[in-house]
Amino acid sequence: MLGQTPARLSPRPAVFALCLASSLAAAAEPAPIEWAASAGVRHRTLSEWSDTGTRLLTEKGYLPHVQLSAQLTSPTWPTLAFEAGIAGADLDYRGQTQSGVPLTTTSRHTDVDLGVHWRPFPAAAWGEAWLGLGWLQARRDIASSARAGGLDETSSLVLPGVRWRSPAFAVPHTDNAKFQLEAQWRTSVRHRLEVDYLGVFDNSSLRGGRRSETVLGLSVSSSETWRWSLEWSRSRQSASNPVPLYRAGALVGSVRQPRVKIDDVSLSLTRRF
Repeated sequence: MLGQTPARLSPRPAVFALCLASSLAAAAEPAPIEWAASAGVRHRTLSEWSDTGTRLLTEKGYLPHVQLSAQLTSPTWPTLAFEAGIAGADLDYRGQTQSGVPLTTTSRHTDVDLGVHWRPFPAAAWGEAWLGLGWLQARRDIASSARAGGLDETSSLVLPGVRWRSPAFAVPHTDNAKFQLEAQWRTSVRHRLEVDYLGVFDNSSLRGGRRSETVLGLSVSSSETWRWSLEWSRSRQSASNPVPLYRAGALVGSVRQPRVKIDDVSLSLTRRF
C-alpha cells in the first residue's frame, strides 16, 4: 500500500539485440526447439517498511503458477531460451490505516513474467552461464474494507540479469535421479508504477524504486521427461520518490511507495517435450 503525507542505469537494448542476432547467425542450420511446461505453487510473503524500519504491512499466501519455455538446442555453442509465466491468487493482508488502526483484508496478486536468455559460451565442467532480459508486470489489487478504501497497483519492470546452471550430477542412494543447481540475479533498469485509488483520488503514476532479485533453485529428475524443482526467491525494492496526490484536480498531499520485501518459496513439476 502507498504511504501518503536513484541513480538511473540506462539499458542497452541495441547491444543485447546484436548479441542475440549473432547467436542466431552462428547456427549453420535451423536448430530444433526443446519445449517445457511447468506448473506448481508458490508461497509468498510481501512486506512494506517505513524509512525508520517499522513494518507497515504483511501479505502472505499461496500463488499457483504456470510457465512455458522453449530453448534452441543448437549444435553450435551460442543458444537462446525463452520463458513466459503467470502466477496469481488472493493473499491475506495485515496492515494498518494511515491513522494506525489495524486493517485486515485481502490482496490479489497477479504476476506476468516474460524473459529471453542467451548462452554465449558452450557448457563447461563448471556449468552454463546465461545473460537474460526480462519484463515483469506485477499487479496488487487491495480490496476495500469497512475501515479503508482499496487500491490497485500495477508495476512494470525491465530486468536484465545473469543465470548460472550446474551440470547434472548424481547423489548416492538416489537410484537414477539426476540433480541440478541454478542461481539467478537480476535488477530493474526501468520501473513504472501506476496506482488506481478506485475513485477516492486521481490516479497516480510514479517512477518505482529499484528492485533486485536473487533466485536459488534445485531440480531433480529421474527421466528426460519429468523434473521436480524447488526454488527460493528474494526481492528487495527501494522506496519510490514522492509525487503530488490530487482529488478532482486539486492538490491534497503527496504519495510514495514504501520499501518492499518479497520472499517466495516455490515447488513445481516440469514436463519436457
